[in-house]
Amino acid sequence: MSAISASVLSRRRFFALSGAGALAATLAACGSRSEQTGQVSTTEDAHLPSFRPVEGLTPDLAGSAEGVPPGFFTYPEPFTSVAETPLSGETISAISMFFATVPNSRKDNPAWQEVEKRLGGTLDIDAVSDADFASRFSTTVAGGDLPDMMLYATTMQDHAGFLDSACEDLTPHLGGDAVEAYPNLAAIPELFWQQCVAAGKLYYLPIPRAVTGGSGFYNAARFEEVGVSDPAEVADAEAFAELMGELTNPERNRWALGSTAFGLAPFRHMFRVPYTWRLDGDRLVKDFETDEYLAMVEYVAGLREAGYFVPGSEAWEKNQMVNKFVGGSTALVYDGLPGYATYAPSAGDTFAPTPFVPPGYDGAAAQTYQDNVLFSPVMIKKGDPEHVEKVLRVANFLAAPFGSQEYLLLTYGVAGVDYEMDGAGNPIPTDRGPADVAVPWRYLAAPQQAVYFPGHDDQTRVVHGGYSSLIPLSVPNPVASVYSPTDTDEGGTLGQPVSDTTQEVIAGRKTMKDLEAAIAAWAGKGGDTIRGEYEEGLAS
Repeated sequence: MSAISASVLSRRRFFALSGAGALAATLAACGSRSEQTGQVSTTEDAHLPSFRPVEGLTPDLAGSAEGVPPGFFTYPEPFTSVAETPLSGETISAISMFFATVPNSRKDNPAWQEVEKRLGGTLDIDAVSDADFASRFSTTVAGGDLPDMMLYATTMQDHAGFLDSACEDLTPHLGGDAVEAYPNLAAIPELFWQQCVAAGKLYYLPIPRAVTGGSGFYNAARFEEVGVSDPAEVADAEAFAELMGELTNPERNRWALGSTAFGLAPFRHMFRVPYTWRLDGDRLVKDFETDEYLAMVEYVAGLREAGYFVPGSEAWEKNQMVNKFVGGSTALVYDGLPGYATYAPSAGDTFAPTPFVPPGYDGAAAQTYQDNVLFSPVMIKKGDPEHVEKVLRVANFLAAPFGSQEYLLLTYGVAGVDYEMDGAGNPIPTDRGPADVAVPWRYLAAPQQAVYFPGHDDQTRVVHGGYSSLIPLSVPNPVASVYSPTDTDEGGTLGQPVSDTTQEVIAGRKTMKDLEAAIAAWAGKGGDTIRGEYEEGLAS
């Protein structure tokens, strides 16, 4: 199929991007990290824990201080990361969350029993299903009898007041070199601790994730067929559109693109659309108010009009998108990087799923998002220093790094019962293993994640390579540590008409003027209120 013949951007949109918007992006890319991320003052002012990598552990593929996870081909020879029992018979209470697998109870759970043996005390967890967690958390807070450790995976009114009155400021315990008393917590890179600050204080423990959800996946085998080995090296948006044309041949049941809701994330990254907001001086600009967003929508609409999307693919369910990608009908889809495990088993000569690193629309680098930094943070109940230190010693145990004996126990359970080691030294779960280790320890404290596909070195290399390329391009949400009650209560509803109109414009059923009108309506109906609340929070 022929490529888009005319420019994929209107002259008005091109000149807008070439002016102030593009200049701001260029300056941001050249500035220091704090300048280009728009880091809020509360985080900059905080005394964050010093980073101390795990000693004696050498990954097969190195991680980085900016959050690239280390990669391992096999499980290392297990080492002890916590030499002394953290407790002396005490009980530490917690509320946390589990998902599909219901954990076996303590009395029928060898892994739970062994964890408490190594802790030297009792870890009393109120383990709540994800569906019921918000309600149980609210009830727990309202009752006033707070547990020592609290997963914060919901929202609450006056959260700042709750932190101040009920939660421990962890700065004196963990700030700077103080964290060295807890080596496993010290091994968590600073990026993750930056998400744990409120009002200039360290109020949370992190549950690290892999920093970015990525820009989707491409079938490297199909890209190689048209002479492209690295999509990030494509010259610009115009050249990328031509490439999409080369990958599209409806007569062979082949298209370049096809994702639920048009899979906009890689195009947002290509056009360097801000992550939720852009902080211009002391004023916030919503992502969809920017020229970059409007240019992105116009561009994707052009790709759809040219026939590079599978017709109707915007309405696909997830399984339809997966099947079309695995089957070769599409060459590029949007799915989060953790979804690689879905595609990897089907890899072969004609299907090589690979994390997509987009080119920038103008020949400069793209911009990805730090949209998967934490699962959620954990709060510690305010208490006397000695008790708080005991809680942190438990957290240090639960944050045992990949490769340690403690991580093996917390993740796989008891050897011979919950898992067996294969010939290469990799743990293989037994039938009962998953239910024994479903106890939500990992949602109270956790280490930095590792890339680990045992028995599949090539898959480990592919995913680690994706993170190594995407994370250095990523930027944070500038209002991540600020609370807006209007956004919490009404943000989704207020923004939905903009999202709906975006989809209609790309599908060819509405115009760019309709989108601009929807954005203006958002501002008037509550968007400006949200903006003001965030700006007030950033200024405080």
